[in-house]
Amino acid sequence: MTGLSERTVPAVARQGRGRVHGLWLAIAVLTVTVAVSGCGTFDKVAGLFRKDNLNKPSELPEFEPSLEIRQVWRKSFGKGTGKNYLKLHPLIDAGRLYVVDHKGDLGALSAEDGKKLWDIGIDTPITTGISGAEDRITIGTDTGEVVALDAEQGTELWRRQLSSEVMAIGHPDLGVFVARTNDSKVYGLDEVTGEIAWTAGRTAPVLTLRGQSKPLAAGGKAIVGYDDGKLVALSLVRGNVLWQTTIAVPEGRSELERMVDIDGAMRLQEGIIYVAGFHGRVAAVSLVDGRILWTRDLSSSMGLDIDDEYVFVTDAESNVWALDRRTGASLWKQDKLKYRRLTAPAVVYDYVVVGDFEGYTHWMDAEDGTFVARHRVDRKGTLSQPMVYAGRVYIAGNSGKYAALEPALDEVAEFEDFE
Repeated sequence: MTGLSERTVPAVARQGRGRVHGLWLAIAVLTVTVAVSGCGTFDKVAGLFRKDNLNKPSELPEFEPSLEIRQVWRKSFGKGTGKNYLKLHPLIDAGRLYVVDHKGDLGALSAEDGKKLWDIGIDTPITTGISGAEDRITIGTDTGEVVALDAEQGTELWRRQLSSEVMAIGHPDLGVFVARTNDSKVYGLDEVTGEIAWTAGRTAPVLTLRGQSKPLAAGGKAIVGYDDGKLVALSLVRGNVLWQTTIAVPEGRSELERMVDIDGAMRLQEGIIYVAGFHGRVAAVSLVDGRILWTRDLSSSMGLDIDDEYVFVTDAESNVWALDRRTGASLWKQDKLKYRRLTAPAVVYDYVVVGDFEGYTHWMDAEDGTFVARHRVDRKGTLSQPMVYAGRVYIAGNSGKYAALEPALDEVAEFEDFE
C-alpha cells in the first residue's frame, strides 16, 4: 500500500492532510498525512485509539464544598462541536457572548442574561471559534474560508478563500486578522476588506494533534506556535519572521513520540508570552526579541492561563499545575482529575476553573489547588477553555449548551459595573 485515500480509509479526510475524526487519544485526536508509506504505519496509529489502549479517567474526587457556584443562566444554541475535536470557543466582547456550532450557525447572546440577540447560518461547516473586536467578528470554515460578520447584527461583511481548512484566527491588531490553515500556512488579512496582505508558512511534521493555537497579536507582531515546536513572531505588516525560538524539541524513535505541537492557549502580559508545548516545555518568552526567560519541562496541548503571580497549566495527563510567573517553579499540582480530558484552566478571583469530558467544571483554590466546588453544565463534556468576563465564568458545552456561572462571594461586583 503506497498511500491512503477516502475510499480505503473513510476516516482520513481531505485537503492534503487528512484528519482522523471522532477518536480520542486521552487529550487529542491525531492528524495523519494522506501520503502514509505502508499499511502498517496507519494500522499502528489507528490501534492507539482502541478503548483498551486509553487511560481510564479518574473518578470524581470527593471533597467538602466550601464555595457556592451560582448558575446565572444556561441556554442551548445550535448543534455544538460535533465529533471532530473542535474547540469552538465563544467570544465575549462589549457585553455580548458570540457563539457558534460546527454546522455553520452563529449567534450573539446577552452575556448578562443569555437572551438571544441574533443568529444566522452560513451554510458551511465551521472549524474555528470566534475571534474579533469592536464592530466585527470572524470564523473559519472547513472549506478554507474566513468569514467576517457585523458584530451588532450578524450580517456578513466579507469572505476570503484561503488554501485549506481554517484552524485558528487571532484577534485583530493594526487592522489585521491573522489566520492559520491546515496546511501550516499563516495569513494576514485586512480587517476591513479581507484582502490577503501577506502569507507565511513552514513544513509540518507527518503527525500532528488536532487543532492549532490561536495567534496572538501585539506590538506589531503576530505570535504563532507551530506544530514543529517553534514559537515565531511575524511582522503584522509584512509577514516576515522577526524572531523564532524553540519551545519543544522532537525526540523519540517514532513520529508519535516526536510530536511537539504548540496547540494550547497562550497568554501575553507585560511584554511576556506564556506558552506550552506538547512533549515539550512551559516557557516565558520576551515579546521583544523571543528570548526565553524561563522554562519548565511540562507537556501540554490544552494551554494555560495566568494571574498576577501564577501560571496555571493543564498537562497532557490532565494534572493541573500552578507555576511561579517569575521563575517557573512549581507551587502546587492537582492530580485528582487525571485523564479526565481537562480543558485549559481559567482564573476568576482567587479560583482556578477547568472543564472535563463529562461536562463538570472543577473549581480549585488558586493558592494551593484544593477543590472548593464542582458544577455540571453539559453531559456531553466541554473542550473549550472557560472564559471569564465581569466576574463570571462562561462555559461552552460540546452539545451546544452555554452557561454563565459565578462564585457566591460578598465582594462580587454587579455585572453592570463592568460595562
